[in-house]
Amino acid sequence: METIESRRIKFGVLLSLQIPSIACYLGLIYHITSNRVTLRALHNHAPLVLLFVGLITVIVDLSMILNFLRTGIVNPSTDVYCRIWNFIDLLLYALVSILMLWTSVERHILIFHHHQLLNTERKCFFGHYFPYCVIFGYLILFYTYIAFIHSCENHFDYYQVVCAGLCFVYDPPALGVFDQFAHTVIPSILIVILNLGLWFRVLWQKHHRMRRTMEWRQHRKMILQFLPVSILYSCGYLPFGFVQCYQAINGPTNLSLAIQQLYFFYLFYLIGTLHPFACLIGMPEIYWKWFCRRNPRVIPTCIQQKHKRNKVAATAM
Repeated sequence: METIESRRIKFGVLLSLQIPSIACYLGLIYHITSNRVTLRALHNHAPLVLLFVGLITVIVDLSMILNFLRTGIVNPSTDVYCRIWNFIDLLLYALVSILMLWTSVERHILIFHHHQLLNTERKCFFGHYFPYCVIFGYLILFYTYIAFIHSCENHFDYYQVVCAGLCFVYDPPALGVFDQFAHTVIPSILIVILNLGLWFRVLWQKHHRMRRTMEWRQHRKMILQFLPVSILYSCGYLPFGFVQCYQAINGPTNLSLAIQQLYFFYLFYLIGTLHPFACLIGMPEIYWKWFCRRNPRVIPTCIQQKHKRNKVAATAM
């Protein structure tokens, strides 16, 4: 059961992280977009898209959550607002999950099949840019149908977060199970498998086939760039997805509802605020550029004076 004290704790934690998170998001986005070479690098596009989605989550979706935690009631208390809130929440949640899955797949392409699959403009469009259009288009259409067109009757509770959700989760349950498995559970499992497979594949190539140190360093950098973010989101997505699937198949229980609504649900927003800091771990060059300025080198004057004395002595001789 949600209490005033638990709401205040969640409100304080999330609010204290929101502003630093937004600042870090903006700094990372500026770092990638301000440099033409960095922006044109294909391996930076997926992190950039994820940063934009995460920034929208922290600014828009998290602000709605904070407003609810502050007052304890959905405001404004209307069906239209509840539908819009659920649409935004579900869309952003699924976008991050599917985009991270595609990023995991694309890392294999960029490292091992770049010259075969991305060596022309046409292949680059269909193999790199077009999947993003498909992901955004599919998810926007799917959740537009779920939130505004699906014929089941919603029973919104204005004293529950996201108005207690949309009716498609239980009516019919197959649609809710598909949503959780297709957009949460399966992507999270595949992300773990693909990233582990990428590590083993790169290490095998390094020891058996790859002789160039620079190429190995570039591949290692591409892996480490995404690894902290994938671990962060997998730890938050899998628990919530399994509980949601259990409820859709077996029906909600008091325990499952309490675990989901009091703890697992808010992991998504906590992870969203931590996302840019995880990116900094995977991009140490940005961290050093921001926080660890090099001290200027100082040349002792005595060395210069000694050099002058030697020059004068040589001239006298």
